Amino acid sequence: MIRFTNPEMFYLFVPFGMMILWYVFKGYKIRNKLEALGSTKIKNFLLNRLKFSRIRFRSRLLILGILFILIASVGPQVGVKLTELKREGIDILILMDTSVSMDAIDIKPSRMEKAKYELGRLLSQLKGNRAGIIGFAGSAHIHCPLTEDYAAIRLFLNMMSTELIVNQGTDLEGAMRLALDHIKEEEKYKLLVIVSDGEDHQGEAISIAQEAKDRGIIIHTLGIGTPSGGPIPIYNDKGRRVDFKKDKNGAIVTTTLNEFVLDQIATAANGQYIRIGNQSNAIYPLIEEINKMEKKEIKAHSFSEYEDRYQIFLLIGLLIFIIEFLVSTRTKKETEWEGRFARN
Repeated sequence: MIRFTNPEMFYLFVPFGMMILWYVFKGYKIRNKLEALGSTKIKNFLLNRLKFSRIRFRSRLLILGILFILIASVGPQVGVKLTELKREGIDILILMDTSVSMDAIDIKPSRMEKAKYELGRLLSQLKGNRAGIIGFAGSAHIHCPLTEDYAAIRLFLNMMSTELIVNQGTDLEGAMRLALDHIKEEEKYKLLVIVSDGEDHQGEAISIAQEAKDRGIIIHTLGIGTPSGGPIPIYNDKGRRVDFKKDKNGAIVTTTLNEFVLDQIATAANGQYIRIGNQSNAIYPLIEEINKMEKKEIKAHSFSEYEDRYQIFLLIGLLIFIIEFLVSTRTKKETEWEGRFARN
């Protein structure tokens, strides 16, 4: 089979065809003018140093050379070749907190939106790595399985919200247990990234972090929020803020960042705790840590692809141009005049 890398270059054959027509027409006019010069003896004497056969040969070589260059420009690809594709990276599971406290606005525009923005920047730096998302609140669910399709991961990430899981709370234990159960082989190439404000934490997250460490799994934690905290807005159906969440006494609820538990989890699993506040480049330390990690060959497979053949046409075209340049259209032999005024 044949295909072309630059099929749009076929449009160049239109002016090339017009050039051929012009060449034929112009050649016809030149021949008519030469015929009108006079008798055969006169033409032989006047034009005896020119080799018209060589002139025609050079012209045809020039046209043929241009043709091969044009064919090379469309990038012909012929046949197939076997190529081995290897990719090195790690598997990253993102544990995303979707509890109501993530709607707090101590981080602009909100903790949830800031987390999604920073994770989006993280995905743009993941070259060769697989990633997946687990959403958790009062319970945990796999939101996006491990995949190397970053467009799909971004789609699932943009869908994350505090309405994703009805059962509210912050069950870090359940999310971490689900993540470890999802990891079955080659654990040293696995990484968990917990994204949470750490509030209302339940269960034995620290002991699970120690279990992850024993299995060679690193856990980094991203604390979303500020120690001083912020209120949780309530929105109407049109997306407008109408009030703030209040307690039984009618006081506005303030949710704060629980850095202590998140730092403990990271420390227990040889990871790093990073606070995500209103600063820019907040995710950069995590990107650095990922780049330092040892990578594995995640996938190695062979596939067939077309092989470029434009080089053949390009070389032939250049060779024809060289030959055309070397062909002489003149001769050193000069014809003596044998007419009425010929020398005795």
